[in-house]
Amino acid sequence: MLFDGRIIAGITVFVAVARTGSYARASEQLGLSRSGVGKAIGRLEERTGLRLFDRNARALKLTDQGRTFLEEASPMLEALGRIATPATPDEVRGRLRISTDGAFGPDVLIPILPDFLAEHPRVKLDVLVRDRIDNLLSDGFDVALRFGEPDARGLDKRLLLQSRVLTCASPGYIDRHGMPERPEDIAQHHRCVRLIDDVTGRPHVWNFINAAGEAHTIAPDCGLTVNDAGSLVAAARCDHGIVRLLDVVAEAHLRSGELVEILPEWNCLRWPAYLYTPNEVHRSPALEAFMAFVRTRLSA
Repeated sequence: MLFDGRIIAGITVFVAVARTGSYARASEQLGLSRSGVGKAIGRLEERTGLRLFDRNARALKLTDQGRTFLEEASPMLEALGRIATPATPDEVRGRLRISTDGAFGPDVLIPILPDFLAEHPRVKLDVLVRDRIDNLLSDGFDVALRFGEPDARGLDKRLLLQSRVLTCASPGYIDRHGMPERPEDIAQHHRCVRLIDDVTGRPHVWNFINAAGEAHTIAPDCGLTVNDAGSLVAAARCDHGIVRLLDVVAEAHLRSGELVEILPEWNCLRWPAYLYTPNEVHRSPALEAFMAFVRTRLSA
């Protein structure tokens, strides 16, 4: 008996609904209407004779039959995806939605994307800068790349790089206020601009570490706090005060002389950046290609 190919399409819709927990979110992921998703699930239940979901006004939950079906169907879909993987980079196609932060996106990711798009001309990228890490599936993202240690429950997390945290100010500010010699000089005698922690809503404390491993922490009083790296740079360039920047953000401004590094012997703290993807979700050839490219370029 010939296998009904429409069941494969129905299984694809079923897996998307099961993993997102919503017809609406599955419809966004698959590019279908919400009613089309509902009809596909209805047809699949009719053809298989299984009740896959318990539905009510507030929730959509897998039945016992649905959970068993998901466990058995997922590996088959992944195997089909591997078989259908394009043989060459220029055959890879698709659209990826990428979540990133205000430092990683402009200063690390965007500069390398032209090379990726040249290698994979049929892939399209939507890069969105977000304050916080998203619920990737429910918000329709394929991957997130960002600095820090956010809550990443339910996500696969891979270290990409570690950036040194630098203390900087403009030459004009140093001319007027002098160069601090120790971290405590900053807290006692200098004007600072601090970055707001997206998790706590409070300004970050400043942790200093020297090459010998000695640590010093200050929480300088400041008249200005901001929530993105671009604003920190702008405030420092305007002679407003001392800031702390990741080396990937500060590098160009140090080279140009717009900023100078302060207390270089105390700037040994490193801040990690990670790549995040949803757990247990089939990765498209486009996503696999993007992840491999980013890991190769940034590890180098």
